[in-house]
Amino acid sequence: MENAIKFQQEASNWNEALPMGNGTLGAMVFGGVREERIQLNEDSLWSGSYKNRVNPDAAGNYLKVRELLQQGEIGKAEKLAARTMYATSPHMSHYQTLGDIWLKFFDQEGEELSTREAELTDYIRKLDLNESIGCVSYDLDKINYKREFYASYPNSVLVYRLSAEKNTINVEISATRKENISGLGASYCDGTEIIENNKIRLHGRQSGDKGLQFELLIKVDSEGGRQYHQGSHIIVDSAETVVLYITARTSYRSKNPLEWCKNVLTNLSLQNYALIKENHIRDYKNLYNRCSLELFDDNNYDNLSTPERLKNMRNGLVDKGLLNIYYNYARYLLISCSRENSLPANLQGIWNKDFAPSWGSKYTININTEMNYWLVEKSNLSSLHLPLLEHIRKMYPHGCEVAKQMYGLDGFCCHHNTDIWGDCAPQDNCISSTIWPMGGAWLALHILEHYFYTKDKDFLKSYYDILESTISFFIQYMFKDENGNYITGPSLSPENKYICEGRVASLCLGATMDREIIAELFQEYLEASRDGGYESSLIKTVESYLALLPEIKIGKHGQIQEWMKDYEEYEPGHRHMSQLFALYPAQTIRFDRDENLIKACYRTIQRRLKNGSGHTGWSKAWIINFYAHLKDAENAWKNLLELLCGATLDNLLDNHPPFQIDGNFGGANGLLEMIIQDYNDSVYLLPALPKNVSGTLSGYVLRQGAEISFKWEKGQAENINIIAKRECSFDLYINEVKQTIQLIKGEQINL
Repeated sequence: MENAIKFQQEASNWNEALPMGNGTLGAMVFGGVREERIQLNEDSLWSGSYKNRVNPDAAGNYLKVRELLQQGEIGKAEKLAARTMYATSPHMSHYQTLGDIWLKFFDQEGEELSTREAELTDYIRKLDLNESIGCVSYDLDKINYKREFYASYPNSVLVYRLSAEKNTINVEISATRKENISGLGASYCDGTEIIENNKIRLHGRQSGDKGLQFELLIKVDSEGGRQYHQGSHIIVDSAETVVLYITARTSYRSKNPLEWCKNVLTNLSLQNYALIKENHIRDYKNLYNRCSLELFDDNNYDNLSTPERLKNMRNGLVDKGLLNIYYNYARYLLISCSRENSLPANLQGIWNKDFAPSWGSKYTININTEMNYWLVEKSNLSSLHLPLLEHIRKMYPHGCEVAKQMYGLDGFCCHHNTDIWGDCAPQDNCISSTIWPMGGAWLALHILEHYFYTKDKDFLKSYYDILESTISFFIQYMFKDENGNYITGPSLSPENKYICEGRVASLCLGATMDREIIAELFQEYLEASRDGGYESSLIKTVESYLALLPEIKIGKHGQIQEWMKDYEEYEPGHRHMSQLFALYPAQTIRFDRDENLIKACYRTIQRRLKNGSGHTGWSKAWIINFYAHLKDAENAWKNLLELLCGATLDNLLDNHPPFQIDGNFGGANGLLEMIIQDYNDSVYLLPALPKNVSGTLSGYVLRQGAEISFKWEKGQAENINIIAKRECSFDLYINEVKQTIQLIKGEQINL
């Protein structure tokens, strides 16, 4: 079956365009016949610069806020927190678009195609996920035109190639950086110009002298006809082929971004087009082919466009081929937006059309950024995890400053957002989200996850200071409650509110999610320390604190309590289900061990859904993962279909709304969790997949250090192959029958 996203018309808006990216550079391609738009991003083009935003009154008042909460004076506590703990400036830097490339097409007489009728037939626009190549093909006035586009990681360029019969390409090429909303004409660059005869330069600086300098350079090569420039436009007449090589850079990475761009294009000129394309495909496939998943489908809908297939699914048809494409698309997107030496995937991955995007298109670390990376290790893409892990290193000194200045404590902490500079201070002036010091702890779990999958001792050594610093902060920040348990506070359950004595509030002591994150962090730290041979003085302290964390409570509705006290929820259908962190992505609550807590998790989800939760893309994706870990195949599958039908755009990008990429990654991960669940000591095949869904999975990485591949039919796994990447031992449950696996490095077994 075809593995592509396909349209039969050009994009009418950004949500129908097709994405490409090489980690640092991204673009959305519209495929216009009369005028083409290529919207561009460079991952380090952010507003502003780093500034210390910590409220100078925080350290002297956060304990007073805690005391007020202990006394039940919640209103006074929230007022004092808003005045003394919110940052002096509520907003950190945000991500921005780089600009647009425009291709305006003319007929052979030089008349704009937009001014006359033309006979357009056989239009196809698609993105091939097997090779990471986009293409557009159509006949116009009985002449065939073809375009090809891709983002080359080896050559640091975006490539856009046009070809046509009979030397008929007539095009004017330009670049802009301005608002594309009708009526807004403000320009956000210093200018555009032609350099070296065949290159368009767009350049500028963000936010005055302290902002980032940026450079966009477009090299235009053509064969046949004539190429010349007028003003800042390049015009090509009567060409057979035209190729645009696009690169960009900011001063975030280079002291002289223009020279860097020139060098990239100079080095590119040493290769021909065929070699550039070949190197791109080889590089991409080296990652993409490591893991594969296929759900079998007796029907083939390749003749339909992707929007038609989505429409059919909304009308009740189950298109398993489209589910395969959806899963493969998530891996394509991750490869395209998170590569070595790039920044991590933000709220939109790398693709953002706005100067002031929703939520700043930042790194929201109370679920969204972490969800972006749930599938990275298990799907054999471990190197793509590194941008996130390297960014934690960038955050580290700022997080230590925040801990000291805001709380008077040693260690590392971050709140619910960070940005390109690693800002760790509170973001926004919002009582339901701002005062949440758990962001660094959740990110630290990604350090541990990468270690346990790779067992890279050098990596652990290089990040051990961050782990201990994160833990050290919470050892100091926590305090004993009236029951002698260690809890956090002030804190909150991300973005949710409760009702207490008729008052709506958010700030609290000992939110359930806090306890769950800390328990997971402490346990994983202890395991990594033992495995790595560390004898830190912190280890015994962590063991003692871990033993005194409060138990997870079941509330009056049979639900997992979200707060220490069994408050009523102000919004029973809230999109966040933070109290279920222990179910997923942590695995503290397990279906094979915790019957009562599993029932309470089930009740929690039912109550939320009954009241309207799951209405955003990422929230629906999280629910799929929850149901998978409850072994509820019917509801996991149902929510997967609902994610595609109700929260997915025609180009298969996730729709929060607006577009937000975490749902793509979380949804794909949810499908994997339905097929295989890895609890380190126990691995379950087909724990939550309907029996009428058959397929094959290969190259899946187990945390114990092996790759597993298998096929299944009617709920029965077969043709199981396991290759040990290192010595490993675990229990494998095949068709609900346990088999103990013990392998030495390099050993392979078939079951």
